[in-house]
Amino acid sequence: MFNIYRKKIKIVVTLGPASVGKSVIKNIIKNGADVLRLNFSHGDENFFVKAIDNIRSISGDTGILIDLPGPKIRTGRLAEDSVPLSKGIRIILTDRYVVSDGKRIFIDYPYLGKDIKLNSLVYIDDGKIKLKVIKKLNENELEAEVLTNGILKPEKGINFPDSVLSIPSVTDSDKKFLKFGVKHGVDMFAVSFVRSREDILYVKNFLKSKCAEKDFLIIAKIEKIEAVKNIEKIAQVSDALMVARGDLGVEAPVENIPLEQKRIISVANFYKKPVITATQMLLSMVENESPTRAEVTDISNAIFDGTDAVMLSEETAVGKYPVEAVKYMSKIIKATEKSAMFNKFYKSGSGGEYLTEHRNLNVIRTQTTDISNIIAEMSVAASKLLKNSIIAAITRSGYTANLISSLKPHVPILAIVPNEFVKRKLSLSYGVSCAVMKNIDGKDIDLKDVIDLINGGLKNAGRKSPNYAILTGGVPIGEPGSTDFVKIVRLSDRK
Repeated sequence: MFNIYRKKIKIVVTLGPASVGKSVIKNIIKNGADVLRLNFSHGDENFFVKAIDNIRSISGDTGILIDLPGPKIRTGRLAEDSVPLSKGIRIILTDRYVVSDGKRIFIDYPYLGKDIKLNSLVYIDDGKIKLKVIKKLNENELEAEVLTNGILKPEKGINFPDSVLSIPSVTDSDKKFLKFGVKHGVDMFAVSFVRSREDILYVKNFLKSKCAEKDFLIIAKIEKIEAVKNIEKIAQVSDALMVARGDLGVEAPVENIPLEQKRIISVANFYKKPVITATQMLLSMVENESPTRAEVTDISNAIFDGTDAVMLSEETAVGKYPVEAVKYMSKIIKATEKSAMFNKFYKSGSGGEYLTEHRNLNVIRTQTTDISNIIAEMSVAASKLLKNSIIAAITRSGYTANLISSLKPHVPILAIVPNEFVKRKLSLSYGVSCAVMKNIDGKDIDLKDVIDLINGGLKNAGRKSPNYAILTGGVPIGEPGSTDFVKIVRLSDRK
């Protein structure tokens, strides 16, 4: 059974202490969650094992995402609960372990003296405290001036927005968590603090060495200025992108975040990669039962920007109303998808193309000779001409369905896949629902079997069934990379 009439924009929901119980997970999925995120910056392995077990006992269709912590640099312990810092004072930053006070702050970064140059900015606690380096004292210590009044608290994150860091993006802890994900059957990984394409290739190669038979979906989190500068090269090798507005909002001027969001989404659309917009989308619902008008507008605008998915973090991990937050997110998505503006952007099947070509983003469109891309374009073109149709992609890896999804057709996309793992990998892709056909990777399957599967699944669709299925796949069926045909089937003639 499948539901082709679900919302097109997907929802990623972060699990935490407020939402790890089975009943809450069940209601989160029921109300629209497509992917459940486990943030490995917080929690221990026992918590994550329990979360994965609870998810799989409820749903075999929901994607599980491990968000790797990456090289998060932090301050250390304090002599007191907190220390006030006044604008204009001078303070020593050191990578030699000390208990921090109002004169000296320990920073857990071994390359402090090497990487952080004079006049560099240092942000503490998501930018609540800002400092400027004014003197290098020795290889381990820097003198800095406090630029803003603030309260220093223990073990808070550090950002160096205008410094190039020597620390690798993929840490030993990340490798441990990658192996944990392989062992426990997760579907996708988000790589934090990506700086270059090599960071993504490293993760892919590491996973290939541990589990060659599975092709995990790898998401590049764009949250550093270096990543923004290298966005096109990163997009080419990633399976998906995330606009991680938390740390990006610390590294970049906050007034630039809407522009960076649009650029990242547009590049992802151009390279036909799913993109998630994340951070503070319904932040007020950590404490309140309903969102603000600004939050509702933010979600809708992200959809018009061309995002494939939106994400909830604190709202569902530690908030008072995790299920209600997912309900509101779904309501906002559905209202936006029903709007005339959404139809204007997407009914022609060129939403992502519109967003890329009509903004000054220095993204150059090149003519493709790739057969799979041409077939995807033909399928979407046919859906524009045929009223009340769906696109059905026979795909072993999910690649063809994702290509079609990237073109943002207004009609539903049904991916016919060989197993639940591929089904869950497509849970981030715009407009895609899936049907599992176990023998699809065999070469003796007949197209009639595929049509019968579609007809059977549509019998209980709950509304008027489509008249046409625009079938796409490859011959021989089941062979990866062989996408080469489009066939139109008149479903209204079925018995």
